[in-house]
Amino acid sequence: MIISPHKTAVRSAAGDTQRDGRIKVIDQHGRIAWQKKTGYGLRNYADLAAQRYKRIFGNARKTRALPQQKIEAWISASALNRMPNLGILAPIKI
Repeated sequence: MIISPHKTAVRSAAGDTQRDGRIKVIDQHGRIAWQKKTGYGLRNYADLAAQRYKRIFGNARKTRALPQQKIEAWISASALNRMPNLGILAPIKI
């Protein structure tokens, strides 16, 4: 997991660490370029998908047995993937 350094982060005097390398790249190329290079923004997409799933279908499965829970999750995910095509989750710029 990659954790983004704070905006006011400075390099440490201790030496060359991973954190220092990230700060150096951010200073040279910018935060947005660093996020694209490392795939940092993909974590947000996964979090949003999980939030959307839980908000619409709930946090718990309705069935008891694991095979039926797998089927229920598959059906829910399929329905969630079809919603943008129906126009339900279309983003609107305000």
